[in-house]
Amino acid sequence: MRQRKKRSAIKQEAADKKAVSSVITTIIISSVLLIILVIASFVSTNILDMQMASTEFEQAKTNMGLLDSVIQDVALRPGAGGYVQFNERTGGIGINETDNEMKIDAIANGTSTNLKNWSKLISLAYHAGHQVSGAATNITGSTKLNLTMSEPLSFLRVEASPGIWIKLDYNRVRTASMGNLSANNGVYDFYDITFLRLTKGNIMAGGSGTVNVRVQNQGINTSSKVYENGVTITAQLNGGNPVKCISTANRTVVMITEIAITVAIG
Repeated sequence: MRQRKKRSAIKQEAADKKAVSSVITTIIISSVLLIILVIASFVSTNILDMQMASTEFEQAKTNMGLLDSVIQDVALRPGAGGYVQFNERTGGIGINETDNEMKIDAIANGTSTNLKNWSKLISLAYHAGHQVSGAATNITGSTKLNLTMSEPLSFLRVEASPGIWIKLDYNRVRTASMGNLSANNGVYDFYDITFLRLTKGNIMAGGSGTVNVRVQNQGINTSSKVYENGVTITAQLNGGNPVKCISTANRTVVMITEIAITVAIG
C-alpha cells in the first residue's frame, strides 16, 4: 500500500513538473514572438518614415523648381501672382533674411557713384526631414554674379551641411548690352541691368501638413542715367569681388530695372 502511494506521488510530481514546464515553454515562446513583433514593427515604421521623408524631399525639389518658374513668370507681369503648395509632414519651407547686399556703382571720369543698393536679401529654403540623406548638387544656375540673357537669374541647389536643404535665391544681376543705337544727337551705347528682388511677406502656419508659398509682383521700377566719354559699371555682392562692364562709347545710357517680388507663406 505504501509503495502504491509512493508511486502515485511520484507520478503526480512528474505530471506537475511537466505542466509547469509546458507553461514556462509557452511563456518563453510568447515572449520571443512578442519581441520579434515589436522589433519588426519598429523597423517597418522606421523604413516607412524614411520612405515618406525621401518622397517628400524629392517632391520638394520638383516644387522648388516649379516655384522658380512661377517667380520668373510673375516677374514679367506687374501685379501678377501665383503659388506652389508644399508638404510639411517631415520637412519644412521658410524664408531666410540675410545681411547680404547688392551694390551697383558707375565709375566715370575717375569718380565712383552708387547707382543702386539692395540690402537684406532673402532666399527660400526647404529643410528636409532628419531621415533624408544626400549630397550637395546644383540644380539650376550658379554662383556667377553677372549673367547674360541666356542664363537664369535663379540659383537653385541642394546643400548638405548642416542637414539637407534645398535653397533658392536671386542674388545676381543680368547685364544686357543693347549695342550702339543712333539718336538725333549722336550714337548711344545702351546697358540694361536687371535685378529680381525678393521681399519677405506674411508667414502663417499651414494646416494639414501643407503650406502655400505665394509670390506677388509688386512692380517693375526703372531708372536711367547718361554718361559721356565712357563708363565702367560694377556689381558687387556682400562686399565680394566686383564684376565689371566697360563701355567706351562717347555716350552711354545705363538703365537699371528692379523687379520687386513679395514672397508669403501660409
